[in-house]
Amino acid sequence: MLPALVPAIGWALLHFVWQGLLIGWGVALALYVLRNARPQARYALACGGMLLCAALPLAAVLVDLAGAAAVPGSPPQRGAAGPQVAAVIQGAGAMVLPALLDDGAVAAAETALRRQLPWIVGLWLAGAALMSLRLAIGLTWVADRTRPDHYTVNHYWQRRLSELARRFDIATPVRLGVADQLDSPITAGCWKPVVLVPASLVTGMPPDLLEALLAHELAHIKRHDYLVNLIQSAIEIVLFYHPSVWALSRRIRIEREQIADDLAVAKLGQPNKLAHALSELDRFQFATTQLAHAAHGGNLMSRIKRLLRPDVEPANWKMALPLLGLCAAGAVFYAHAAPQPPEPPAAPAMTAVAAPPALPALPTAPDVPDLPAPPALPSLPALPAASALPALPALPALPAPPAAPAMAEAPAPAAPPAPSAAPPAPAAPVSTRERDGSAYAIVRNGDDRMTVSANRKDLANVEALRRSVSGDFIWFRDGDKAYLIQDPALIAKVQQVWEPANRIGAQMDEQGKEMDRHSKVMDGLSARLEAEMRDTARVPERDIERQYRAMEQVARQQEAIGRRMEQIARELERDPDRDKIRSFRAQQEKMRAEMAPLSKQMAQFQREIAAQTAKLQVAQAPMRELDRKMAEASRPMAELGARMGVLGRQQAQASREAERAMRALVRGAVASGAATPVPSA
Repeated sequence: MLPALVPAIGWALLHFVWQGLLIGWGVALALYVLRNARPQARYALACGGMLLCAALPLAAVLVDLAGAAAVPGSPPQRGAAGPQVAAVIQGAGAMVLPALLDDGAVAAAETALRRQLPWIVGLWLAGAALMSLRLAIGLTWVADRTRPDHYTVNHYWQRRLSELARRFDIATPVRLGVADQLDSPITAGCWKPVVLVPASLVTGMPPDLLEALLAHELAHIKRHDYLVNLIQSAIEIVLFYHPSVWALSRRIRIEREQIADDLAVAKLGQPNKLAHALSELDRFQFATTQLAHAAHGGNLMSRIKRLLRPDVEPANWKMALPLLGLCAAGAVFYAHAAPQPPEPPAAPAMTAVAAPPALPALPTAPDVPDLPAPPALPSLPALPAASALPALPALPALPAPPAAPAMAEAPAPAAPPAPSAAPPAPAAPVSTRERDGSAYAIVRNGDDRMTVSANRKDLANVEALRRSVSGDFIWFRDGDKAYLIQDPALIAKVQQVWEPANRIGAQMDEQGKEMDRHSKVMDGLSARLEAEMRDTARVPERDIERQYRAMEQVARQQEAIGRRMEQIARELERDPDRDKIRSFRAQQEKMRAEMAPLSKQMAQFQREIAAQTAKLQVAQAPMRELDRKMAEASRPMAELGARMGVLGRQQAQASREAERAMRALVRGAVASGAATPVPSA
């Protein structure tokens, strides 16, 4: 088996060099065509290309092994794709092939490659082993960070995450933890997902912006992106040596982040909120592993621009590289196959005119660069003294086209933080994570809320007890044994233990109401700012671009006239006679007549662009004022967010202390017989 397996793998790896290039070029061209489509379409295309990259070498190995099994003792000679490709080339290009390939050279190359196949497979195994080690280290890092003893539970944010998960229709319980050694929220786990949030974000970022980042992470959970990313990493390990695989993998991650952004915006209803959250996240510098999805995934600035202006999708010049590669390959084949024609004389070099830069998206007004002035016409050479011809007047320089006025760039308004609803009263924390195999629930008669740390099965048991037991009670489970406590004195002690945490929760509730009042003010400003942005978007941006291109065309015409006059002047300098001078004067007058309307057009374009610039500046003035008001209104929100973060840390500490004290009281009640056993199933 091994003598057949090594050549099969070696030929599959070698053939994938050209197969991967074709797949990469084809997918890149298709992505360019779909550049304005939904990111789901581009994501599906890139994933299909990635799966095709994995399928081709695997199919080649299987076909080679099947052929070796059918003919014992004959290992694969060229791999599965080799004979087929050769047959296609011989059938389709029989007239071109003799000029490109030589049978002896091909046979010698195959023989040399066959001798090196064990080394090729060995090097590939070494590289795959290193990549596997890299993946294992990353998975170990993720597993270590998601252990319960490496993060703390924030009951307030756990409730908000659970509410968001219900809006995403996620049935699986999603845990939330606060960690100290992270720079960005991350999501890990396929069947038991967990979202880890840096403590610095909980304390330093406004709650509504942090909620937007959590919505982004829930979008990854909804789409099972963690599992897809593991499969993607496995393909990267096997085909690590091919650049097309890495390019496709990068494109998949970019489109995946854009899809998660779209899902988060669809649930939140305001793209400005997520854009502002990403801009705040950009202040954190990090280099965490990509095995766990993070909110910073992809290019932050491009994602922010896409959220603010979804209708603007700039074309990426890199997408032209695959087309250039195909053209270059075709040119090489044609150059080898076609007869060599005599070389034509070299054409004179033409002055290259730079393409106009792409106008940025409104409301930022574009800067129109100055157009290059056409060269001045050269003066006539001095004629010999014996010619007795009247001296020609010096040619005036061509009028330079007026420089297009640089438009004043208005500062782009910051994405307004969208207001969030007042947070729910945090007096009754809920945790679905068990500690040391125990769970508890404190139920108050007539109050729908309860303090609970249990799983879903335990919650069902508590709800059943709530319907059958009257008055306050405490339900406690230690391992597989459950107890019911109705002693008023013990319940009063437990409630006294939880009093500090509940008091902090009430303070957080008041802070939430205050933040809600400020959010309403910012909501009004945000609505006005969005209306102004829509009005500004109506400014004819395309008219400015069209006028700029027209100015450039006129400048080219002026430059062409200048080159013609310069050429005539050089000819006259070499052979100055009367007929040529008269002809030169006639052509000079004709070209001056051609230049006059061009100068008028340039002046008209200058006036029109100046008018458009003034119009943009007037349209952006209200936006600048609203931006200033938004900045002033956001300062109290930032202060309230900082206070909320401090209260959150205090509540987490108070909750931990209350849990320890309560568990001691309950276990004492169990030992003294004050607790009644109840079924736990």
